[in-house]
Amino acid sequence: MEIKNSNIIIDFEPISRRVNFSSDLSLFEILSELDVSIRSICGGLGTCGKCKLLVQKGNEFLTALSNSEKKILNIDELTDGWRLACQTKLDKNYIKHLESLQTPQFRVFLPSDTLLEDFKILMTGISKGTKIQPSIQKVYTEVKIPSLEEPDADFERILAAIKSKLPHLKKSDSINIDFDVLKDIPNILRENEHKITLILRNNTNIIACEPGNTVNENFGIAFDIGTTTIVCYLINLNDGKIYAVDSKLNSQTAYGEDVITRLTLIKENKKNLQKLNSIVINDLNELISKTCSIAKIKPSQIYEATVVGNSAMHHIFLGLDPINIGLSPFIPVIQKNLNVKAKKLNLNISRNGNIYIAPIIAGFVGADTIGVILSSQIYNEKSITLAIDIGTNGEIIIGNRKFLFVGSCAAGSALEGAHISNGMSAAAGAIDTIKIDPHDFIVSYTTIKDKKPIGICGSGLVDAMAEMLKSKIITRSGNFNREYITHERFIKNDKNIEFIIAKKEESSIKKDITINQNDIRQIQMAKAAFYSGSRIIMKRLKENLNIKQVFLAGAFGNYINAYNAKFIGMIPDINDDEIFQIGNAAGIGAQHCLLNKNLRNKAQQLLKRIQYVEIAVEKDFQKEFAEAMYFPHLNLDYFPNLSEYNEIPKR
Repeated sequence: MEIKNSNIIIDFEPISRRVNFSSDLSLFEILSELDVSIRSICGGLGTCGKCKLLVQKGNEFLTALSNSEKKILNIDELTDGWRLACQTKLDKNYIKHLESLQTPQFRVFLPSDTLLEDFKILMTGISKGTKIQPSIQKVYTEVKIPSLEEPDADFERILAAIKSKLPHLKKSDSINIDFDVLKDIPNILRENEHKITLILRNNTNIIACEPGNTVNENFGIAFDIGTTTIVCYLINLNDGKIYAVDSKLNSQTAYGEDVITRLTLIKENKKNLQKLNSIVINDLNELISKTCSIAKIKPSQIYEATVVGNSAMHHIFLGLDPINIGLSPFIPVIQKNLNVKAKKLNLNISRNGNIYIAPIIAGFVGADTIGVILSSQIYNEKSITLAIDIGTNGEIIIGNRKFLFVGSCAAGSALEGAHISNGMSAAAGAIDTIKIDPHDFIVSYTTIKDKKPIGICGSGLVDAMAEMLKSKIITRSGNFNREYITHERFIKNDKNIEFIIAKKEESSIKKDITINQNDIRQIQMAKAAFYSGSRIIMKRLKENLNIKQVFLAGAFGNYINAYNAKFIGMIPDINDDEIFQIGNAAGIGAQHCLLNKNLRNKAQQLLKRIQYVEIAVEKDFQKEFAEAMYFPHLNLDYFPNLSEYNEIPKR
């Protein structure tokens, strides 16, 4: 008989979903009940090996390995905790013991090649455009055939042939060639009637050569490496056309959802840096392979890659020790941009291809923020502009053509579903929009992929707060309104009060999906971090100036209801038509750096202009944060246009 034990919880990642463990169901069957699709060809017989998952916590309390698992999984996989979902159940002998342990007793990671669910990964953004001035140029030439009368060496004859085709080359400039490319030249020339295409970087360094005329096949690839997701763009460097876009979950999430967890892992064992580095390189190579397949080109036809990411992802990608980023005073190994050969990083593009890594600003403000600044061109704005990039961490940029300030706040994890009782990532089945009728508290909602709800993602949480305020279900202090807690949409257990968003008969998890008091506090802290951070930075201006427009960057910023974000006090009270959702601005910045080499110099110049503010140590931070915990703020004068608050109780 199947028994769902409410005291035994299993946490499925990266979908961030916690459910009760059913005693007689396999992990495959539990996921099926949740309407979470994973790969299976054999129908649960344990013969195909497609339903592999990683048990990161609680493996010792599961049933013993089946013969199928011993046959399909190798020694390393078994040692690390990999299991087949269809073969794995709870060992009933441990139920009493498990009930005494802290929840969740189990943590299971679903790798991307097992999970069939579509995540809501943002790949698009608003581009203001850029000039096409790539650092990579392809030059086709027909080299003079040598003779006894003119026995010039191969390389020197190539130089003579191409100099006339490089109008920007000065007489004093010399052209160099990578040594291993030199080895290819004799055969390519003689096997192709001395017709050759040369790939030059910055007009002065030959990094590859190809037979015949391949000038049109000149590709680069731009990466945005996030803590949770990775996005890439395959682009023709001749005309800027995007040939393929792809994304995937960052496989490092198997070793921790957030940056701090991964830094701790590396601190505990330096070998874990190599492991995490290999994981992200494999992810990038997988994306390279997929995008090349879409565009019908070879990876060797990609001659340059640009990379942005937060400071920790930047360091791990490069194999640099990131430990000091997580320790006060939060010092990175290097700030300036880097150019590294692809073969040194094991990236599967042209072997001498260049990898440009954008500079980082500070320990917790990385190259992704440089990408946002470059693509939004906030440094050219006349008006004071606030740009916030809401991800696993939150970055705040305030500036215009006269100044640029940046800071970081720990706000993103709650808005990505972490620390929320029914929170989850933006995956299929996540409630992403919410409306509440203020008269009868009937809740209407939508879910990603229109599946039955299994939790609430960040955009849904913002909607929930705004709608509960408008309906007076909660007060400005974030407490439940005692006047309404006897309503049927409320659940009262001991001292805990919950408001039902989706009733159990509507959900896949067969229990009510609710918002409780702690959930509200988590959202209050997240929104207060952004608003107080903006206030702290504005105080640096020492003038009575106001923010005139807002750029919302990142997936969360793109999908949230911007008015509701303002209504709960996450962003300032400005006109709706001055709030712009600019999408994956970091990824657009990576694209622009790929297409326009001059922007790389611009990035270095911006580092000199940018003033970094360590928000949490500013003397007024605690006061500002406490006042911003109120909806929308303790001082309603900061939100004069939100007249609805005149009717919402303060406490």
